[in-house]
Amino acid sequence: MWKLASPNNALKLSVYQDNKRGLFYALAAGEQPIVAESRLGIATGLGDWLEGFQFVKAEENAISESYSLPVGKKAVYDNRAHELTLHFSIDDLALSVIFRLFDDGLAFRYGLDFEREQPLRVYREYTDFVMAEGFDDLWLQDWVNTYEGPYNRCDWQAAGERDYGMPALLRGASGHWVMLTEAGILNTGGAYCSSHLQSAAGRRMKLAFAPEQMGPLELVLPAATPWRVVMVCDTLDALVRSNLNYNLNPACDWEDLSWIKPGRSVWSWWSFENGAQLYSEQKKYVDFAAAMGFEAVTVDAGWDDSWVKDLCDYARERGVDVWLWSDMQAVDTLEKAMEKIPRWAEWGVVGLKVDFFMNDSQHTMWQYQMIADIMTEHKLMINFHGSTKPAGEARTYPNLMTAEGIMGLEHYKWSGLPHAVHNCTVPFTRNVVGPMDYTVTGFSNPNRNTTQAHQLALAVVFESGVQHIAESIYNLEPWIGLEFLRRLPARFDGLKLLSGFPGDHAVMMRHAEGQWFIGGIATSSRAMTIPLDFLPEGHYAVDLYRDGANGDIVHKETRIMTNKDNVLVPLLENGGFAMYISDGKAPLKTGVCGSYMDDRCRVYSSREALLRGSADRIACENAADGSVVSLGGSGELSFERVTAERDGRHTLRLFYLSELPSRLQVAVNGEEPKHLALESSGGHRVVRTADLAITLKQGENTIVLRKVGAQEVAPAIDRMKVIDYAPNEEAYYPAEAGVLSGGAVLSRADLPDGPMKAVGIGNGGAIAFERVLAEKDGDYMLSIDYYSGENRALLIAVNGAAPLRSVLFNSGGWGPSRWDIVGTKEVKIRLRQGENTIKLYHDEEPAPEIGRIGIRLEKAGA
Repeated sequence: MWKLASPNNALKLSVYQDNKRGLFYALAAGEQPIVAESRLGIATGLGDWLEGFQFVKAEENAISESYSLPVGKKAVYDNRAHELTLHFSIDDLALSVIFRLFDDGLAFRYGLDFEREQPLRVYREYTDFVMAEGFDDLWLQDWVNTYEGPYNRCDWQAAGERDYGMPALLRGASGHWVMLTEAGILNTGGAYCSSHLQSAAGRRMKLAFAPEQMGPLELVLPAATPWRVVMVCDTLDALVRSNLNYNLNPACDWEDLSWIKPGRSVWSWWSFENGAQLYSEQKKYVDFAAAMGFEAVTVDAGWDDSWVKDLCDYARERGVDVWLWSDMQAVDTLEKAMEKIPRWAEWGVVGLKVDFFMNDSQHTMWQYQMIADIMTEHKLMINFHGSTKPAGEARTYPNLMTAEGIMGLEHYKWSGLPHAVHNCTVPFTRNVVGPMDYTVTGFSNPNRNTTQAHQLALAVVFESGVQHIAESIYNLEPWIGLEFLRRLPARFDGLKLLSGFPGDHAVMMRHAEGQWFIGGIATSSRAMTIPLDFLPEGHYAVDLYRDGANGDIVHKETRIMTNKDNVLVPLLENGGFAMYISDGKAPLKTGVCGSYMDDRCRVYSSREALLRGSADRIACENAADGSVVSLGGSGELSFERVTAERDGRHTLRLFYLSELPSRLQVAVNGEEPKHLALESSGGHRVVRTADLAITLKQGENTIVLRKVGAQEVAPAIDRMKVIDYAPNEEAYYPAEAGVLSGGAVLSRADLPDGPMKAVGIGNGGAIAFERVLAEKDGDYMLSIDYYSGENRALLIAVNGAAPLRSVLFNSGGWGPSRWDIVGTKEVKIRLRQGENTIKLYHDEEPAPEIGRIGIRLEKAGA
């Protein structure tokens, strides 16, 4: 028998052989058994190595080091372990088992220490984890290749004999917490697949290879398997702070890490799936990020090659980084990756969100590393989506900022999940093993099942090197929680779990540079007491954001407190809270204000307007001054002293509340009113913005807001902002103005009186707009309004030149395929002064149906 103790002597490992020279291990915490007698072994093409291990020698080693990474849970990672390597001979071949015992867990792996010309086939491992008596409380995720499922609490009987993902969490009657996972997979050159767990009788978990691994692994020798990990912690705080799986990966040896920049990213996809098709929309997100002090924007699926470089240049001038989405199928071979990734880097992109791996096979693990290596060569940061769980590889690749492998906010699009139970579980399961791109803080969706304060808290409770804020900029700008998000640092120095239990509640404190951030979430209503004893001596300003009277309201209050004080926080069911603590001197993050977020503006409260007809003032805690104006059946709101410093186009930004989509008439200085279509704000207590370009005269102006019709839904008005900026006008050309050929015909888009569209485009069908006017030579943005129930490519030829190819995404979004919903794609084209011809077609494939095109000259520097 061989024994090994952890550096603090708290954990004890025993390794021994039976009379058939089979190998077994057991783990204890003091006198408390953690892992009972569990088998080791491996089945290969050269033998079924379950018995007959001939002992050769044992080697012991001590590991003691500290290191730092550009992003992560904390500023300094400690790596302290005792290592035992047992060398054996089996079938005259050299094999070893390497054990590392940390203060918070055990890791082991097999070393295949012999050489051979042919790869070694590995069919399975006999590795298992037999839990000691009392470990009957389990949190398990049913196996799914995206790792996007809930972690269900169960006992062994309910677990049955099924496949489960890693990590798995267990609690013993002794109070010990155990996590089963693995480490060091992606950076082994595709030497191994990812693994999962299979439950079996007798409190047993067996290691199982990826379901996608249809044949044996092919290992080039000598080789080592990934680490099998048993984390053991006395408290959940110790568990969430553990970096054991990072310690099991090779250290990064790069000299320059300055290009790796953690941050907070705004992102249009969650609220507007096809928003990345619009250059104009992505510029707004850049403007918002710059003005609010956020570090990045992420441009998701649908972007166009023609304008990404322009967007990167625009963002760089404003101090904002641009991340770019790609499906992994676009870069899944070395040839494709070498062709595309350098080009994207040349555009100025700082990182890639690579999506749709959904496979744990050995080949896919090679693809991960191949993509990571090429991205690293070109100094790009990494966000893997549709991905396997993290295994600590961010120590080797510090530019691996985050990964999905989590059921996050996107699931609201097609289900009632995630719910508060899930949110209160993943800090103790998935987020323990690495950063997760859950995409936090979304509150405008109709099926939201947690409070707004709960959603705000997620930005602190969950850890990610690039924290994506899911909510749209149109809901963020008027939101009381925005200030808290703006104060969040790009990275934290450390964390502490103040209170929590999986599936019930989690209160996480993170700190950086003399500022403390607390996020608390819970499943049931309760009053929570938060001691401030983690603070140094002194007086501190404490900003508390908590549940208001209902889930759509966030109430903010500020107090001056010390480390001897407690904060009593009432929570609603599925509620939460956020807390910002500082000396009160840290400035609110800000940046460049311009274009969409131009600071040459004035805000007009609804209290400054005259109310006519059925317009009525009602209380609203979320509004800027505590009230809004309801227009009722025939009300109107008149702002009669709206000032402008010049004649010309301005932007009217309306702050409104509307549970359903609605419309307004906007009349300026008695002229013919414009109609402003308003999306649902997310509830009758949720505030959103919408913009309308208007023309003002120098001096005083009158703006009147009224309902479109007696039967239409009317929004409530909070306030309006008049901005001394408006984008250039767009000239539109409807389908009726085009010349159809190749079988293309005109049809009604929807209802009998709906707009016309050109159908039969593609497979030789075409529409040509022959008199498109440009005021001067230059780059223009071509907008294409189209209808398509699937992603389809379109060829765009300007003045007979070689065509551009652009993919127009399904305009109906998630759900059944529909052809009655309009979408828009923007493509940058070059026009000459005067008349131009723009032809839309495809010779070999069906293309989208075309409603109209628009032409806009981009403003210089805006």
